[in-house]
Amino acid sequence: MRKVIIGLLLFLAPAWLCAQTEQDNYDMYAQYLRLVKTDIEGNANFVVRESTDYGRSNYSGISRSVEILHRWYEDGQPSVPGNAQYQTFLRKIKEDTTLIGLMVQLDEKMSQRFVVENRFPPDLHITIISDEAYHKIFSGRGSVFKAWGKFDKKYPGPAYIINLSAVVSDGKRALFYFSRAWAALAGYTSVVFFEKENGQWIYVGTNNVFKS
Repeated sequence: MRKVIIGLLLFLAPAWLCAQTEQDNYDMYAQYLRLVKTDIEGNANFVVRESTDYGRSNYSGISRSVEILHRWYEDGQPSVPGNAQYQTFLRKIKEDTTLIGLMVQLDEKMSQRFVVENRFPPDLHITIISDEAYHKIFSGRGSVFKAWGKFDKKYPGPAYIINLSAVVSDGKRALFYFSRAWAALAGYTSVVFFEKENGQWIYVGTNNVFKS
């Protein structure tokens, strides 16, 4: 019996070691949000949407991004603008074909509703905006500019609406969808990539999807 138990533990050990936990996901969210705050270079209030549903009610743009990457790899020339660091990251995606496969999985997973909990570190000062509160501000016949005026009044700024998707991971690589908006015609969406090194999730790059 003892040998059976030991054998079972040895069999399950790799799965336990590679298991992706919810805390891992929120640690990655927090790590990236800190990077975004650094780029903003000032005070930033992040208002995170409670839930997202891109597959049925919104277009994520990931499939289009994958098409652009394939075209870039086939042509051998970048079809999207970016600095040297970004081009290096795109070459990394080319060399590790698993990453594009994970992007496709993410796009499929985003057809399901994903709910964000406020499990972020206190120092990030995250506010969760419920679906009801969000639609109360942004749904209706009024001007989108007036809607943003209501948002700015309710959430003194600079305040940004953040969307986060569920994390897709194979145990060694992980990615999620991220968007940040701060005005009617100002915002961007992207896919954020992480890799696990020595048991820790490390940010490796961002693939831009849309910017306005």
